[in-house]
Amino acid sequence: MTNTTSNAKSYFDLHTEGYGRLQRVREVPVRGGRRAQPFLACTVAAFVGSTKDPVTRYFDVKVSGAEAKKLVERYIGVDDPKQRPLVKFRLGDLWADPFIRTSGDHKGDPAASLKGRLLKAELIDRAELAQLEQYELITRGIGYLNRPREVTPKDGDPFLSCSIGALAGPVDEPDYRYINTIVTTENAQHLVRRCVQAIEAERKVLIAFRLNDMKVDAYLRTKDEHAGEPAASLESKLIHIGLIKIDGQQVFPTAAPAPVTEDASATEDADTAEGTVEAPTAEPVQDEPVPAPEAEEPALAASF
Repeated sequence: MTNTTSNAKSYFDLHTEGYGRLQRVREVPVRGGRRAQPFLACTVAAFVGSTKDPVTRYFDVKVSGAEAKKLVERYIGVDDPKQRPLVKFRLGDLWADPFIRTSGDHKGDPAASLKGRLLKAELIDRAELAQLEQYELITRGIGYLNRPREVTPKDGDPFLSCSIGALAGPVDEPDYRYINTIVTTENAQHLVRRCVQAIEAERKVLIAFRLNDMKVDAYLRTKDEHAGEPAASLESKLIHIGLIKIDGQQVFPTAAPAPVTEDASATEDADTAEGTVEAPTAEPVQDEPVPAPEAEEPALAASF
């Protein structure tokens, strides 16, 4: 989170880190007369999954970090795929931008792009990548836990899902990024299940989270005056919960964490959120129905 000169928190961080290539580096003109300055933009083609056969997630980003600008601007106009640089990157403030395809075989279909700000980028060589077995696309932040549910699909294995209203932007006027997640690790599943009772009682459950593999799902709205308009939801895998507060009281971890951890900043963010931010009263209602669980399992641990 960004600090002011008084060392007070001023910004809720929602950061995504990973490995990938920079492409489509360009200066984007801005309307507004002579004073309007173009901004530097690019696409980050992020790798996810096995290093032998990774999936690519594309992020259309504005280059914000000073050092990142120095690196990225060197590749303006470079179109040769063989010259696209390999980088380790950090993005901020992800959001989904839905649209309707206007050409091609999928003309008229809904689609969406992932957007954000490129905060950091550093060149890496293939030797460093060769040491990896898996590419991870990690997103860290804080947010309010909602809608935990056990889902048993007709075809496939049962899973635990939940949504997170992640905080992003200025502390005095933050935005929410609603992220639908599948809870994939045993520890995270254990903690989410312990929060079910509090959520059902409409208590505020704030968590510090870590996600892997952010992606976007586009669809067409089907209800009300927005029927036919494109929309999109963020989707990811919840792999770690480092902190839980219920109605402002920390319930996990029960002991004070070590000062130097990945969750230290998130703990400070959570303290700021509890003092300045109201929890969302409800998530935006999506037109696409959420799969209803066919069977619910009992909680595996005592509730908080």
